[in-house]
Amino acid sequence: MRIIGASSDDEMVATFLLGELSSERFGADLARVLAELGQSATLLTEANLADADENDVRRQVLGDFRGYRQDRELFTGFPDGVSWRWVALSPAELLDVRYIDYGYWTALTDGTRLPTDAARFIRSGGLVFGRMSTGHFLALADALRRGVTWQPIICVRAGGQQPIVVLEGHARLTAMALAADCLPDEVQVLLGTAVGMSEWSCY
Repeated sequence: MRIIGASSDDEMVATFLLGELSSERFGADLARVLAELGQSATLLTEANLADADENDVRRQVLGDFRGYRQDRELFTGFPDGVSWRWVALSPAELLDVRYIDYGYWTALTDGTRLPTDAARFIRSGGLVFGRMSTGHFLALADALRRGVTWQPIICVRAGGQQPIVVLEGHARLTAMALAADCLPDEVQVLLGTAVGMSEWSCY
């Protein structure tokens, strides 16, 4: 792992929301929350991190959207005081990142939560829970091979040599595992560290 530089909670929130904006699964819900708060997508696509009021609104959006700072949904048990920084991971380090501890992702990996095991399952034509297709991951991997670029994924860890777990960007991480031969020498990731991360419900 190579340290690139410091980041912040404000940048994490902005990066998270921008990453979800184009998500097939979450994009519509995010658009609804923005509309309910009287905001447009430019709050995310043209984020000004130097504007404290903007940052407060984005934090409210992420709270209403996924439970951030509300101790619910994805962020149940998520600690305060997380130290954020940009890092560069080698392909091997990236593919050692774990998915969150959540039923879909444990089923996709037979309990290991590793993207390499997800890739094997997907290539075999496996169905999650015996009914859910994984073909959309193959389409994302094909897009990556064609040179499509995405928002960086966001990861967290409980310090030291504890595992790194993806917070936002599961589908993108899966596509990178499927197209691992196309990965560059380093992949930029936003990484948050806090000892209390081990209490996060999805860690």
